Amino acid sequence: MMKHGFFLIAALLAFALPAAAQEKAPMPPKLFASAGEVDAAIAKARARHKGGNTVEILANVGIYTWQLEYRTTTTPPSVHKAQAELIYVAGGGCTLIMGGTLKEPKDNGANLAGTAIEGGTPHKVAKGDYILVPPGTPHWYTDPQGEFISIALHMPMEPSP
Repeated sequence: MMKHGFFLIAALLAFALPAAAQEKAPMPPKLFASAGEVDAAIAKARARHKGGNTVEILANVGIYTWQLEYRTTTTPPSVHKAQAELIYVAGGGCTLIMGGTLKEPKDNGANLAGTAIEGGTPHKVAKGDYILVPPGTPHWYTDPQGEFISIALHMPMEPSP
């Protein structure tokens, strides 16, 4: 009986460990995204979107990921503790509130998420705009005009003192 239990555990581990290793493997580098690939990523994000922020990876190398972000509603405000974020607005528009104080922050690792921002500066952003959010800066996408599509690059950087 004990012998069968050992073989059962060994068999389960033989199947589970390779699957776990695959989940943690880094993405292979992708250094280019054509206009057609971006259009396909937008279509995929629209199809998968269930509210909140739907993300599609466009390109990556090492710790740098360039991602398409698709929103149709206000999403919770956040702070990237040790990343600057470069944003290009690829479609639609919204009000982006930057700065101020994140209300009811909850730590989820690399970021803080909150319920609102108090005292931030609102910016009306639209297709073609570029935004640089310094690390440690609260920011909040509110009042999207239909759909809001951005392309963001998160860059490791310590907040200024």
